[in-house]
Amino acid sequence: MKNRIIDRPWLISEGAFRSVVEISPTPEILATKMAQRLERTWTAKVRGNVAIIPVLGAISRYDSFYNWISGGTATEDLAMDLTEADKNPDVKAIIMEVNSPGGEATGINELSEIIKSLKTPVVAYVGGMAASAAYWIATAADEIVVDATAELGSIGVVFGYQASKDETIEIVSTLSPKKRLDPGTEEGKIEIQSRADALAEIFVSKVAKYRGVSIEKVKTDFGQGGVMIAQSAIDSKMADRIGSLEGLITELQSKHGNKNGGNMTFSAELKAFVEGKEEAELKSALAEVGFAPVADTSADFEKIKADAMAESLAAGIEQGKAEELKNITAIMEKCELAGVTSAKFTAELLSLSPEDAGRKILDAKADTSNNMEIFSTVNPMSTGAENPLVADAKKRSEA
Repeated sequence: MKNRIIDRPWLISEGAFRSVVEISPTPEILATKMAQRLERTWTAKVRGNVAIIPVLGAISRYDSFYNWISGGTATEDLAMDLTEADKNPDVKAIIMEVNSPGGEATGINELSEIIKSLKTPVVAYVGGMAASAAYWIATAADEIVVDATAELGSIGVVFGYQASKDETIEIVSTLSPKKRLDPGTEEGKIEIQSRADALAEIFVSKVAKYRGVSIEKVKTDFGQGGVMIAQSAIDSKMADRIGSLEGLITELQSKHGNKNGGNMTFSAELKAFVEGKEEAELKSALAEVGFAPVADTSADFEKIKADAMAESLAAGIEQGKAEELKNITAIMEKCELAGVTSAKFTAELLSLSPEDAGRKILDAKADTSNNMEIFSTVNPMSTGAENPLVADAKKRSEA
């Protein structure tokens, strides 16, 4: 896996490139309200008429177990989810939640062109970081809104090579001198540098095109390979404005008419309803929808308040139970996929979040001294039924 990662070009920040090799997950951007999964998509969620599609962690071309367990993003999944959201008649705007250090170069240009071709308005929201490949993707959106602490930039290309302790001898055909380049030689270094520069030229030209600025401005004012904090990025035309994810969702719902949650907020609808109407007209209109003033005003407001609080508490408890069950299911799926057989180790994992459990499994995998005690290639925890992850993937692919 490590060799597969380091032998290809990456559009990624320096620190995150090291983290990719060590599989370090990235936290999700903060959201304060529940959203439903958008049908026929892998990761997209919908709030009213606004679809929210995450672009989190290290970006790779194809989906994999590595992506799933580390919280990364695959461009093939993003392309499908964006296309499905664009085709959905109930979705009037798309937000890409971006918090990524970048990733593999392959597929980024194609994905960006797909984003640019969508008919539905797309806004990129950067709550943490949009570096390198992630920033390239964000520039294809119609607008970039950022948190005041967000980091943007790291425009450039890096080829990573790692010398192996075990010497490998290869015989390359004389007609193919560039098939196996050695970065330790001047010739190899020059050839690799030319590849990186060629990819960087494409990167810079697309950013300039999407942001509506000159190529020279991108080269001089867009960080020169470094990252810039929100306001500095806005001043340099790398982003458009500062905002919050919740504020952006509400803004887009109102702007595009929220079919699933009402075209306006309730207070706005009420104001529009009563404006310019006489008392008699209002009473008549309310009566038509089954609402009439109640003569008895001796309602027990304390009882109503107490009942409402009890109902809210019960709903909160049920929601907590559902969340706990969701976490347990996710952890058990990780255990099954990794072949965990130790009951003690499984019990320890169940006390953690799914993300922390994934990291602990990876740490245990790396520690070969206790592999036999924790893991097995034949998993006795399995019931013999089809893996639920595989079953869900098949179901969604056939939908």
